Amino acid sequence: MYNELYKAWKSEITSQETQPLPDDFYERAEAYLAGQEQNPPTDEHTAKGRLLLKEKEVVQRLLLELKEARLRKLLASARDGKEINNTNLTQEERKLAIGFEESLHAFNLGKPEPQPKPPISEETVQLSVLRFLQDIPEIVGTDLKIYGPYKKEDVASLPNQNAIALVKQGAAKEIEVRGILGPQKNN
Repeated sequence: MYNELYKAWKSEITSQETQPLPDDFYERAEAYLAGQEQNPPTDEHTAKGRLLLKEKEVVQRLLLELKEARLRKLLASARDGKEINNTNLTQEERKLAIGFEESLHAFNLGKPEPQPKPPISEETVQLSVLRFLQDIPEIVGTDLKIYGPYKKEDVASLPNQNAIALVKQGAAKEIEVRGILGPQKNN
């Protein structure tokens, strides 16, 4: 694996285009590294032990540099709008390239902006009546209206979600109001 990794690294750094790699290249390289970690040299003071440690360091560095070089090339191709040659890529890189192309396409060309939500009609906003326990600056309600500022002991109506938040913070207390909905039907 060491020789294959070195050849791939050398080929990649000397070329402008992404060079072909087997589909399982990274998987095998990681397995090779894992094998080195599972079988560390027993004596790091011997020549063989130091060589095995150095080989592991070199393999890690070559693998990292190979990935970085290929990533730079993929990003540059996607950024420049060039079609990325998927036949030279590993399975992981193909997924990454598709993501790059889609993201850059959406960023450069812009997808239609999401339509703003229709304003909440006053009929659908449920209000709560609050007595303020402390001074409160202006706030934007969930209905996007400005409420306040309020002084301690003021009473006002606010959207339920805002009222709940203020009550939880201890800044206000809800007041129960009866008969505010107009005439009630008698049975």
